[in-house]
Amino acid sequence: MHKRKDRSPAGTIQNQKQGVVSELTMKNFLRRVFRALLSGHDALVSAGFWLGSLALMSIVVIFAYEVVMRYFFDAPTKWASDFVSFLLLISVFLIIPHVTRLEGNVSVSILLDLLGERSSEVLRRLGFAVGAAVCLWVGYIFWQETHRLFLRGTVTLTTVPVPKWTLYAFILFGMLNSGVYFLRQALGDSFHGVKGAGK
Repeated sequence: MHKRKDRSPAGTIQNQKQGVVSELTMKNFLRRVFRALLSGHDALVSAGFWLGSLALMSIVVIFAYEVVMRYFFDAPTKWASDFVSFLLLISVFLIIPHVTRLEGNVSVSILLDLLGERSSEVLRRLGFAVGAAVCLWVGYIFWQETHRLFLRGTVTLTTVPVPKWTLYAFILFGMLNSGVYFLRQALGDSFHGVKGAGK
C-alpha cells in the first residue's frame, strides 16, 4: 500500500520547515564553496607576489655578481643581462595581480571626487568592469599566443635560449588574475575575499 501524504496543517508546516532547512543547507554549502574559491584565488596571487619578490631579489644578486666578475676579475658573464631582462618581466607580471587586489593601480580620481557618493561608486565599479574586460581580453590573446609558441617550440634569441612560451605564460598569469580581481571589485565587497591578504 502507498503511504498516504499527511495533508493536515501540522504536516504542511513540517514539510515547509524541511524545505526551508534544505534550502538553507544548500545556500550555506554554495557560500562555503564560493568563499573557498575566493580564498584559493587570493592564495594563488599571494604566492605569485612572493615569487615576484624573489625574482626582484635575484635581479639584485645577478647585478652584484656581474659587477664583481666584470670589474674585479675581468671576466664578465654572457648570461646576466638576458636573465635580468627575463626576471624583470617575470617579477612585474607576478606582482601585478597583488597590486590590483590592493587597488594600488594608478588612478585619477578628480571626477569621482566631484560626484556624489552613489554616483562615484557606480562610476568606480564601471571603471573596474572596463579594467576587467580589457585584462581578460588581453589574457585571452596571450593564451592563444602562448599555446602557439608552445606548439612551435620557439625560443628567445639570447645567449641562453629560453622557450618563449614560458615567458608569455607569466604575462598570461598577470593579465588573467588582474582581470579577475577587477571583476571582483566591480561586483562589490562580497567578492573581495580575504581583504589585504598577502600584505
